[in-house]
Amino acid sequence: MTLKQKVLIVDDEPRNQRIILEILGDLAECQVASSGDDALTMAETFLPDLVLLDIMMPGMDGYEVCRRFRSNPRLSHLKIVLVSGKAMIEERLKGYEVGADDYLTKPFDGEELLAKAKVFLRLTSTELELNLVNKSLEQKVLDRTNQLLEAEARLVTSAKMSALGEMAGGIAHEINTPLATLSLIVNRLKRQVELPMFDRSDVSRMIEISEKTILRISGIIRGLSAFSRDASRDDFEMVSLSKIIESSVLLCGEAMKHNEVKMIIETIPDEVKVKCRPVQISQVIINLIGNACDAIESLPDKWIKIGIRNASGPIVLFVMDSGRGIPESIAKKIFQPFFTTKDVGKGTGLGLSISKGIMDAHGGSISVDFECENTCFLLSFP
Repeated sequence: MTLKQKVLIVDDEPRNQRIILEILGDLAECQVASSGDDALTMAETFLPDLVLLDIMMPGMDGYEVCRRFRSNPRLSHLKIVLVSGKAMIEERLKGYEVGADDYLTKPFDGEELLAKAKVFLRLTSTELELNLVNKSLEQKVLDRTNQLLEAEARLVTSAKMSALGEMAGGIAHEINTPLATLSLIVNRLKRQVELPMFDRSDVSRMIEISEKTILRISGIIRGLSAFSRDASRDDFEMVSLSKIIESSVLLCGEAMKHNEVKMIIETIPDEVKVKCRPVQISQVIINLIGNACDAIESLPDKWIKIGIRNASGPIVLFVMDSGRGIPESIAKKIFQPFFTTKDVGKGTGLGLSISKGIMDAHGGSISVDFECENTCFLLSFP
């Protein structure tokens, strides 16, 4: 069953009230207010779709009632038709200035009143439907945006897991080697303490080696833990660029050893800092190092160099390798999602695309340096 729309009749003359009720009674649910104060109070609970508002009333006149309707957030949307025995243009203009939608002159024609009421009630109904459609569309856009953000997060995680998978063997070796060292030291210490007299200097040296080894393992684990988590909601902070590079290279160390790749890190002062999400910048650097290792694995001379171009102005970090550059035809595509020049099953084709997204989110950029004779990527920070 369709509910009737609502009309609030505001008029201090009972005769006018009866006439309007007779004309609109079958069209809408009507309520009557005999004063401006009553109209404002009744409208809060009745919530009419249309207000027929007499101008000339004792106390608060129709103009002031109209102003108050428009200043009330709950009632400002109402359709308001002013009703008056004055037909002067000044009265009509004043009515429009205070927010009225239309003007009806007394004595009014019943058919004209009915026609105007139908028009404004239809407009109200249409606006309501449009608002519902807009809200539905907004919700759909919001849902779709959330879906895309979730998909993006899954892609980022997928790329990270792929990178971790490629590094897993190297990381395991990177941890197993110092663990084996610790095991040897423990066995040696056991033999020492069984002797009647033991060499304190030798024990102290072994303890020192153990501490350094434990710190190395701890650093690898911390770096791996940081790299694995979602950093997209981390706060931006000022971080030493050398610290980010150090932690990134630590995770790639064994892979480079395995591929006999020489790592060259130029000295970067600790005071050179960038405002960033450190884990995300580390992800970009690790991706570039991994790509470089894959690209140069068959070359006789294999090296990767990391440094900065500008320590005093906007910082530009470079990651260069011994490859002979990237053809421009390929360079145009390498930042596109899923584009890859690697063999099938090796990599996801998302690393550089995600890296570009990370640098864009930092207000910076990632690009290929075509002026360099070797393969070189530039990370520019604002």
